[in-house]
Amino acid sequence: MMNEKLYNQKIDRRKFLLGGFSASALTASALLLGQKVTFANSLQTKTNPQWQITVDGKLVQAGTFAADLKKDLFIPVQNGTAHVSLEGNRIFVHQDNKVCEKKICSMMGAITKSGESITCLPNKLVIRVL
Repeated sequence: MMNEKLYNQKIDRRKFLLGGFSASALTASALLLGQKVTFANSLQTKTNPQWQITVDGKLVQAGTFAADLKKDLFIPVQNGTAHVSLEGNRIFVHQDNKVCEKKICSMMGAITKSGESITCLPNKLVIRVL
């Protein structure tokens, strides 16, 4: 009985030490990689992603997604006005878009995740989720 208790204490101590080493390794790797964003800030960007719309490399509109958001944006571009829709955590070029002949930008569908983008080359329109 006594040996079993000592054995369990050694296992608990080993688990504690291994957990400490894992946390230290994670912290060290974050510092070595130059991460300046805290863990709390990274969680915030996951829950509230931002979007931006640029035309010819110039920022036209930007904002943050919200669950109850439903908005139509009309962006002036080279060939007219692009119809962009925001619905909840999605942004997309509307199907009735008449500024592009091939309508590839509207066929790309909605984007929701960080790093995704929609591009309309003839109009130099770029929609990105940050």
